This record gives sequence, structure tokens and C-alpha cells, in this order.
Amino acid sequence: MAARHVLTFSLFAFGGAQSQGVAELPAPLSGLFPAADALLQPAPDVTLQPTQGGTSVLVVTSGRVPLRTVAARYGVSQGAAAFLPRDTGPGRLVRVLLPEPAVERAPVRPPSIQTYRVTAGDSLASIAGRFGLGVVDLLGVNLNLTSLSQVRAGDTLNIPTGPRGLLVRIKPGQNAWSLIAGYGADLLRTVEANGVLPGALRVGDELLLPDVRADGFQKTLLARQAAERKAEAVRRKQAQYQRFLAWKAERRRQQLLEKYERQERYEAYLAWKNSPERQRRKEAYERQVQYEVALAQARQKAEQQPTAQASPTQPNVRTASSAGGHTLAWPMKSYRLTSRYAERDIPFHEQVFHGGIDLAAPVGTPIYSASDGTVTQSGYGAYGLNVYTVSGDSTLIYGHMSRTAVAEGQQVRQGELLGYIGCTGVCTGPHLHFEIRLGGQTVDPLALLP
Repeated sequence: MAARHVLTFSLFAFGGAQSQGVAELPAPLSGLFPAADALLQPAPDVTLQPTQGGTSVLVVTSGRVPLRTVAARYGVSQGAAAFLPRDTGPGRLVRVLLPEPAVERAPVRPPSIQTYRVTAGDSLASIAGRFGLGVVDLLGVNLNLTSLSQVRAGDTLNIPTGPRGLLVRIKPGQNAWSLIAGYGADLLRTVEANGVLPGALRVGDELLLPDVRADGFQKTLLARQAAERKAEAVRRKQAQYQRFLAWKAERRRQQLLEKYERQERYEAYLAWKNSPERQRRKEAYERQVQYEVALAQARQKAEQQPTAQASPTQPNVRTASSAGGHTLAWPMKSYRLTSRYAERDIPFHEQVFHGGIDLAAPVGTPIYSASDGTVTQSGYGAYGLNVYTVSGDSTLIYGHMSRTAVAEGQQVRQGELLGYIGCTGVCTGPHLHFEIRLGGQTVDPLALLP
């Protein structure tokens, strides 16, 4: 009887569904029909329906397919696939554990951590004191802070109401186990503080590590605060220096403006001094002086009074006139009248009332006392280097000297040396400003001089 070659198939069922198995050709038949054997080999396994729990599937294979290949087809690691005990039949049954689908949930945080909204006037120290905490305890649960002093109204801070420690957020590549081990936290106390097993936490959840202090974080913020204060001090100094430079530049500008103004006034004075009008006035003054000298000489001859003999230390003075009971004499032996009482002959006299007369002479010409009196001022004053003498209700002023020869409080007699011609103070040339005040009011000296 001829031998029969039978092609058989194995049929498996799981969860009420049936699938066709993989048929293997007997060895004699595979030799006779190699093409049929090749057609059957590309499908080595059959996937059955998953169980009702939805966590695993059973896969029927021929037994020649490695577990890693089966696991790779389902996107799981090799450890998630395992052979079940061999059953009857030529195939093998593999159980593949599928990953559970991710469930969206809010990030987990320890129940002992509360939040506090910062109000105006709050600081880290005041907030920590309000809740009976140290600043380090407050920093440990607020690792997002960047400064010890900059907390603004409206910000939200974490407040530990239970165990003190370090509050960290699990980042990608981390897990609760690695954080507990990395910070050296106690596992049991960590579980108690968080109320959840470490394995149940995932990326984005918060983990409180009890008894782990944020001393290093505080030192970092203190160093940053010191650097900020130093930078602020440098900024203030730089701003102050910039203000100084601006003030210095403005002061220099004002000085230049004043210099230009003085230069303009001086050039205007030179133009006036050399002007034809000025020359005409000088000639008029000289003619006036000559005329007055001639009148004085004529008056002296008419009166036929003998000239008083002058002492060796006193100049020869002409007969004095009487003014309020005081006799006056000319304060200089040689002079030139250049400006009269109340005359507006120069710009300065136009701006300031001229309360005396100006007697021009070379620098160093002696100046003598026109009357007896007491020296009340000898030094710089309203008319440069000047001398004031007082007798009764009259005050005599000698201004613009180059040097004085008397001291304050000294008694002087008529004709005694007081000083020398100069050009101190507001002066357009060497001369003597001679002024008489009666009862505090200026009067024309020419009306009292002989």
C-alpha cells in the first residue's frame, strides 16, 4: 500500500475567537514540495485577541521565533514577553505584557505643603517668622527663588506645615527613587511625608525630602545678594562720577562764558578809552583843573594871607575851607582831576553813582590826610585798598591805594601820610577816589576844598 503524506494544521482559540495556526510540513513532504514550504515560512506566528483585562496578549509561534523579535513587534522590552508552559501541538504560546495607557492627572504634591500669596511689605524673613519657620526652611520648599530680597506682592510661595525639608519636582530622566538616593533622604520618612509610594510618582510630580536642608541654596543666594549689592554700589559711584563730570563740564562752560563776557567788557572799555569822546573829556578835565588852580591862586593873592609853614613830614597845603566846623586840604600835592562828583563819564559811573572825585597821578604818589580824624578802616573795602577817617559827623574816604601807611584806630593830623596812589578794586587807571560824607550822605568835595 502506498504511503500517504497528510498536511495538518493546528487550531487554537483564546477569548472565544479562533485563528488559523501555522502548519509545518512533514520532513518527507517538504523535500518533495520546497516551493510550498517557502510560502508557509514568512508567517511564523499568529496573534490572538487580548484578554478581557487588556494588559496582555497571547501569541502562537512555531517556537523558532526569538522572544526579542516578538517583543519588538509589540513595542515592549524583551522582559515583557515570556513562553507559556508547552502544551500539546507543535507550536509555542507566548504571553506579551502590554504597557498600560497613560492616564492624565494633575501633578502630585505633598499634602503638608500649602501656598501663601505675598502682600505689600512682606519679606522672606517676615513670612518665615509668621509661620514659625527659619529662612532656610522656607528656601527649601521654594527652590525657584532667585533672590533673598526680591519678593513682590502677588507672588506665591510654598509653606511647609509638616516636616521640614527639600521640595523638588521630578524632571525627565529622574524618578523618586533616584532623588531619594541622591539626596540621602530617609525612605520611610519620605513615604510618610508625601503620603504616597515613590514608585507611584512620575515626571512633573513634587517630592518632599524631609530633613534635607537648603544650606547650599542659601549660600548661593547670599553670594548673589552680595554681588548685587556690590554691583549696585559700583553703579551708584559711576552715576555720581557721571554727575560730577557733568557738573565739571557745566562749570567749565560757565567759566568760559564769564571769561568771554569779561573780555567783551574789556574790549568795550578799550574802545571807549581810545575813543575821540574820551580824549575830548580828558582835555576838558585838564582845562578845568588849570582853571581851578588859577582861581585858587588868584583867591590866595586877593586874600593876601601868609602861607603856613609846612612841617618836614607834612606837604605844603593850601588854605583850607570850612565844612561843618572842619577844615579841609587837598589830599595830594600833584594830581589831575579826571572825574567829578556825580559825573557819568565812564560806563561804571553810569551804573553806580559817583559819590566823590577822582584825582589821577602816577602809581606810588603820596596821599595825605585832608583833615584831622581817626582811622576806622585801613585795608581792602568798597574801593579796593582804601582808608576811612572819621571826625565828628564827617567821614573821608581815600580809595584805590596801592599801599596804606596807617592802621585802624590811629589818630591822624591833617597833612599826615595815609598811603600811595594805586589802581586796586574797580579801577580804570591809577588815581585816588576821594569822597566826603556828612551825616552819612555824600557831598561834592569840590565845594569844601579850598
